[in-house]
Amino acid sequence: MSRIPTVLALYNLGFLTEKEVTDWADAQLLNESENFDHISTLSLKGLSYCLKLPSYEFPGPREFTYIEEFALRTKNLDHKNEDEKSRFLNWVSSKCMGRDIKIPEVNFGYLIDHYFFECDDLAFANNFLEEQLKILKSKNVGVADEIWASIA
Repeated sequence: MSRIPTVLALYNLGFLTEKEVTDWADAQLLNESENFDHISTLSLKGLSYCLKLPSYEFPGPREFTYIEEFALRTKNLDHKNEDEKSRFLNWVSSKCMGRDIKIPEVNFGYLIDHYFFECDDLAFANNFLEEQLKILKSKNVGVADEIWASIA
């Protein structure tokens, strides 16, 4: 099974740089563990070229589930870094909409939206974020680790 869609999805989400994708492709060529045609195209022509190809010529990025993306985004999240925190808060509060509120990560997103964007108590909102992230990060770290291991 091709790992290219996962690598492309990680790139699209900003978890890999273009150089890291090319380095990954080069390593796969040496290991001969991936579809040679696709890997060699990625290695030689580059990521920008491959992303423009139709899916019948080159595999496109996969779609992560909400939980997978949540796990990837929270695994190394530094919620003390205001830029990182802001990007995460915006993502989780919008991406949760329309999903099953019974799922803890979705419920968390709805509550983040409420506490950070509707209420006027940032101290409470930040405490909520810190407490809940401890629980949800430890619950989902295995999901993120599996994704990264799948492309190793």
